[in-house]
Amino acid sequence: MLTRMFNRLSRNQRGVTGLETAIILIAFVVVASVFAYTVLSAGIFSAEKGKEAIHSGLEQARGSMDIQGSVKATSVAATVLNDDGGIWVASANVTDASDTDDRKSGIDSVELVVAAGFTTGLVAYANTASTIDLTSPKHYAVRLWIKSTVTLAAGVLQLVIDDDPNCASPLESIDIPALTANTWIQPVLDIADPFAVTLNSIDCVGITAVSDPGTPTINVDLIQGPAEVSEVSFIVANSLDGEAIDLTTTTDSDSDGLLSDETKLHKLSVIYSDKDQRTVDITWTRTQLGAGDGDALLEPGERMKITVLTHAANPVAVANTTFTLTIARGKGADLSLTRTLPAVLTAEMDLN
Repeated sequence: MLTRMFNRLSRNQRGVTGLETAIILIAFVVVASVFAYTVLSAGIFSAEKGKEAIHSGLEQARGSMDIQGSVKATSVAATVLNDDGGIWVASANVTDASDTDDRKSGIDSVELVVAAGFTTGLVAYANTASTIDLTSPKHYAVRLWIKSTVTLAAGVLQLVIDDDPNCASPLESIDIPALTANTWIQPVLDIADPFAVTLNSIDCVGITAVSDPGTPTINVDLIQGPAEVSEVSFIVANSLDGEAIDLTTTTDSDSDGLLSDETKLHKLSVIYSDKDQRTVDITWTRTQLGAGDGDALLEPGERMKITVLTHAANPVAVANTTFTLTIARGKGADLSLTRTLPAVLTAEMDLN
């Protein structure tokens, strides 16, 4: 009886053989090996990426420039074209008067009352007492104070300047921006062809209407070639005494202030920006300072003066303008400087 029960129990026993144990052990070893390889590979990859980042950072730092000393600006003095509200000549259906109460400069502004019979054309003009030269000093823009009793869209009115009396065939007809009713504005208007030789003998300024303005009263005061910045200059040197930086320049063959339209390639570009614009690849030049080998490379121990010509900006930089110059190159960090021009521009200014 007991023998039978023992035999019955022994038949239901199960166990693990040596072969199965070996398979399980091998599986654990394989999984552990794969995991270890993954961890090791991730560590090596991370270390390589870290090394690349360090080398890239060092390369950028060694290929960068620093500004040394002050940032300087050069400006031209203002040239007044008209500041006398009493000598304008009005066209038919326009009445002109001297307004001594509502003015921005001098003793009066000119007040032009446009009647219903006027449609388009020359509103009024003022001949200058003698010819006025906008080329010496060189002006790239004109500016005026203007106000209308009604809101007018941009381009309804234009400022005209002419080298002949009476503004019969204007050299420049420049759109005036939108006018909000009863609000004076002082826009800076870029001259379309600042290199025209005849700008050296201006005889007339005026206001013309391209489309019917209705019946506004228009006040105009102080028309001038404004005091404007012509150059910004600063001194650069290598950061960390790093690798040589190529400062090869390109000639601005058409003198428009831009290098983006030149065929010759250059490795450094300057971007001008302010609240109204972003002008890319404006003209710049370099000058070796102190000891150096005279080539175009900025090498350790050398200093170069970078002079940026700003007349390509539209509008040009005038008093109280906040601007940024970004010096960009394909290798190394960009160099940026932001400055605000003073309320009164002088021939030479320290912007620090």
